[in-house]
Amino acid sequence: MHRKSVTLILIFLLAQQLFAQELSKLSVTGTPKKLASEMVAVRDNDGNYCAGIQFISDMDGYSYDSYNGVVRMDDNPGKDMVFVTAGERVVEVYKQGYEPLKIILSEYDIQLDNRDVWQIKIDGDKKTGNSLPVTFMVEPEDARLTVDGESIENTRPVMLNIGEHQIKAERENYQTLNKTIKVSKQKVLFQFELEEIQDAGVQITSNPPGAEVTLDGVKLGETPISSFYPAGQYNIELRKEGYVPVTSETITIKAPTTTKNYTLEENVGYLTVKTRPEATVRFNGDKVEANTRIKLNPSVVNVKVTMPKAETLEESVVIKRNDDKTIELIPDIQTGTIQVAPTPFDAKVELTGDAGEHYTAGGMKVFSDIPVGTYQLEVSKEGYQTYESEINLTANDKVTRNPKLKKGPDIKKIAGMELVKVEGGCFDMGCTSEQTDCGGDEKPVHEVCVDDFYISKTEVTYSQFKEFIQETSYKTDAEKRGYSYIYDNGWKKKNGVTWKDDVKGNRRSQNEYNHPVIHVSWNDAKAFAEWAEGRLPTEAEWEYAARGGNKSRGYKYAGSNDIDRVAWYDGNSGSKTHPVGTKQPNELGLYDMSGNVWEWCSDWYDSDYYEDSRRDNPQGPSGGSKRVLRGGSWSSDGYGCRVAYRGGSGPDPAYDYSGFRIAR
Repeated sequence: MHRKSVTLILIFLLAQQLFAQELSKLSVTGTPKKLASEMVAVRDNDGNYCAGIQFISDMDGYSYDSYNGVVRMDDNPGKDMVFVTAGERVVEVYKQGYEPLKIILSEYDIQLDNRDVWQIKIDGDKKTGNSLPVTFMVEPEDARLTVDGESIENTRPVMLNIGEHQIKAERENYQTLNKTIKVSKQKVLFQFELEEIQDAGVQITSNPPGAEVTLDGVKLGETPISSFYPAGQYNIELRKEGYVPVTSETITIKAPTTTKNYTLEENVGYLTVKTRPEATVRFNGDKVEANTRIKLNPSVVNVKVTMPKAETLEESVVIKRNDDKTIELIPDIQTGTIQVAPTPFDAKVELTGDAGEHYTAGGMKVFSDIPVGTYQLEVSKEGYQTYESEINLTANDKVTRNPKLKKGPDIKKIAGMELVKVEGGCFDMGCTSEQTDCGGDEKPVHEVCVDDFYISKTEVTYSQFKEFIQETSYKTDAEKRGYSYIYDNGWKKKNGVTWKDDVKGNRRSQNEYNHPVIHVSWNDAKAFAEWAEGRLPTEAEWEYAARGGNKSRGYKYAGSNDIDRVAWYDGNSGSKTHPVGTKQPNELGLYDMSGNVWEWCSDWYDSDYYEDSRRDNPQGPSGGSKRVLRGGSWSSDGYGCRVAYRGGSGPDPAYDYSGFRIAR
């Protein structure tokens, strides 16, 4: 039984008007009686105790009203309890298919006092026939209703046969109701309230992540996803490049949160190409590792194997999901053998071929079955001079070398210059403790590590630069600006006689040609270094070498704390350059890294660069207006000849105190 509302009364009145001939009558049976043991605890809106009427019937589906309104109704099978205000005089009873029953309480000697309970039995006439007026009340009121597939109006009676019927109620943002009902003379009113669809939390992850998720055609984004979505059941799809898509699963989203993880299966096969280790392997143009199991998406793969001095090999391979294929493409090349037995026995052996082949060993080694061609052999060991040799290897040939290294500094000769090998290492660059009263651009002290390199034993001389000029007809930046120079206590402008003429006339002693070249700009120094198949040293390499590399003794100047022993500077130079190599060398056997002439480095100059310099092989700032100068010169005081002192100038000007040395 259900509590009646004003809407329900209107529905019943309409039903009576339309189907009066079908309505039966309700009546009170027996004599109402007062239940002495029952006490009412329900209060009305004014706070007073109500009276109660217990309606007994073998039918269900009643509703009630009174003049003052029903305060509360408790629906129990066959026994409804109706609470009204004390003193109520009239109660009305309603049931679908029956005329309303109006009970005037005084006619049954019923006086309703506070907390009294009366019992009244009611019954109705029984009519025959299979069709009854049935009313459906569905909330919300604008829900779409069908009974047995036929549309009906909400709250408007419809004639239905006694028995089972299928009702469906739909509305956007509400759960659809699909329910079987049973119409009987006792049950002709059906009330339903649709459940509103609430957004639920949904969290979707996948292994691996990055899969695109779609729910019923709506794209949610890529996993992992955390969002709110209307509760319900959806078709879900997950797609990721290289993985089998998930397309035939559903997900049920429920409040408060639904969490789901999907493991994606890779859509791949594998291909291994067995070939020579030194061969180059490409899949569809992309280089891959030879003799390595490569993961691929299903496709047709064009495999190409190339190798210097061998014919290119190609093959197309179809890769399907879960394939694991191996093919052999081994280039046919002519080979020979080079065997090297060095002394000392643990010397490092390097063999570099004319097609990029590179082989190394520590000590005695037989390089067998290597491609024919021209090889450069280099054997080296710290404390010994490096051995170099060229080897021409022909098919099936066997070449043997037994190099014996000479003790002494490792020196390489380039364009008539001696370059000393500097073993790489790490050092503190900048204003270290022995570098007193440092400039701001020497700070902060920072650790720097450099690789092995070679650097010229002395500054590039006038004589060495002369070879470059004569061979290349290079014009210096100074000459381009209209200056000409001869050598005399540093180069000076004199009588329009060019320094080239001076060289040709050979009017200077050989000793003077051994002075460091000056009046060369940074551009000039770079051009010379490239001609000599070298380069300018980086600022970090220059300072590392000046400090003595990994043999450093922590001197203030390059090779000593006594500047007069190692440098030509304003205190002893007589205001001119001096032949290179006439002062004491530093720990690595390098001369004049303090004094004589300032030396160009490859870096741009930035006074703040040390604040963010990288640790390994720093190359200096990416740009600037000045290039680095290091080491001081014949015109510098002792402060400027320190190994940590930094200077800089534009790359175009040339001065009578600037020169350079080269690295490789």
